[in-house]
Amino acid sequence: MENLLNKNTLKNINVLVMSYSNMKPLSERYHTVLAEWVRGGGVLIYYGRDNDPFQAVREWWNTEGKTYSAPSEHLFRQLGLSNISANGGEFVKAGKGMVSVNRKDPKELVIEPRSDWTYVSKVGDAYQRYTGSRLILKNNFEVKRGPYIVAAVMDENENKTPLKIPGPIVDLFDPGLPVLNAKEVQPGSQSFLYDLSSLTSDQPKVIAAAARIYNEKITSGTYSFVAKSPSETNNVMRIRLPKEPVSITATTSTEEAIATSREWDGRTRTLLLRFTNKSAGVRVNIQWN
Repeated sequence: MENLLNKNTLKNINVLVMSYSNMKPLSERYHTVLAEWVRGGGVLIYYGRDNDPFQAVREWWNTEGKTYSAPSEHLFRQLGLSNISANGGEFVKAGKGMVSVNRKDPKELVIEPRSDWTYVSKVGDAYQRYTGSRLILKNNFEVKRGPYIVAAVMDENENKTPLKIPGPIVDLFDPGLPVLNAKEVQPGSQSFLYDLSSLTSDQPKVIAAAARIYNEKITSGTYSFVAKSPSETNNVMRIRLPKEPVSITATTSTEEAIATSREWDGRTRTLLLRFTNKSAGVRVNIQWN
């Protein structure tokens, strides 16, 4: 809720579910933003009996001339709503948007049999009726942040279909950092992946490594850096390069040479590099011209 003061927080949200059954709003400014969003066409579904003891603490909604018995009352007043306890959760209009007030605490939705499906049906109904889209139920979650993909497939329902994620991708949960054409995430498992198709530049970069990278330097034909990690551990790295390297050297801080092994993936222009870590750092120099 604290992010509501950022104008982008509700940018891509059509249906919002909220409750004050435990946490309470720190500022009435959040209600100004919420009310504006609803009146502009948003759909708000509120759950809560608003009867827990913390509704009555001395706070902004019941001090300095305000006499609301709960912070939600202030929000509903901002939305121009009245008789909210008597409408049984029916959707009512507020500007261009809609509001449904449901006098159940969220915990009741999981304690009472079938209440979870009542909740899901309400959200699905709101989504379809007021946004024109269909609520899609699935057995997986997939989140993308830049080149990173986090995915999980649940095993708690009848749908046992695995999630298929197209490549080329690097499996970051695999210590070998392989490049995969696709990843199939099975029910009951999770994946952490790096999407190589998101790379739009040939500029050298370390995609993943069992070390921390320092002092990167790039010239027209070389890429160098220092890798630091606990001594005598195995470092496996996946590195993006413009071309297949012709020379790779690895040395300790005392200029002692360290043995390396490598594999080149021409399709993705990535290098798999292995060597033994040193806590003082290993200087790696890669040349492709």
